[in-house]
Amino acid sequence: MKGTSHLALGQEAVAAGFAAAMNPDDYTFCTYRGHHHTLARGAPMLSVLGELMGRQCGLMKGKGGSMHLTSVAHGGDGLLRHRRRAPADRRRRRVVGAVPRNEAGRGRLLRDGATNIGAFHEALNLAAVWKLPVVFCCENNMYMEYTPISAVTAVKHRPRTAPQATGLERQVIDGNDADIVYSAAARRLR
Repeated sequence: MKGTSHLALGQEAVAAGFAAAMNPDDYTFCTYRGHHHTLARGAPMLSVLGELMGRQCGLMKGKGGSMHLTSVAHGGDGLLRHRRRAPADRRRRRVVGAVPRNEAGRGRLLRDGATNIGAFHEALNLAAVWKLPVVFCCENNMYMEYTPISAVTAVKHRPRTAPQATGLERQVIDGNDADIVYSAAARRLR
């Protein structure tokens, strides 16, 4: 396999539970560790593996690789890496899953490492200000890629405290239990 691979080993329950609660026309917007979400939304295993191996049978003909793994046909965003420019900008509403209430696209998946950058706080704030129909789901594995989050973040539980600053509701659940994730996601997405 060429390049960096960002696996999500041990986080499969979040993908399985969240994907099961989503409507087929909902979008999934996940970052680099999105293999499990892409599979959970129904992308074919052969196409996922083909993409990881840089093969023509891959989801993006082998051009995206591990870091840019997505499938628009299966609810993936297709604009995965443009999220840093304007994470909740209405002109780029598909980038974060923030679309008018009569349209689909409500799932924004991120990891705790993303809670240490300004774009995360900007997205929460704009989602609250514009009252966007988006659910932010933070998979907290305690790492920013390879660095323990505690080594670079002053706030002990940023994913728990950040939504409160914008007045958004938050819910902390056991992300290792797919049934709990499903129940929580279903309540938020309906």
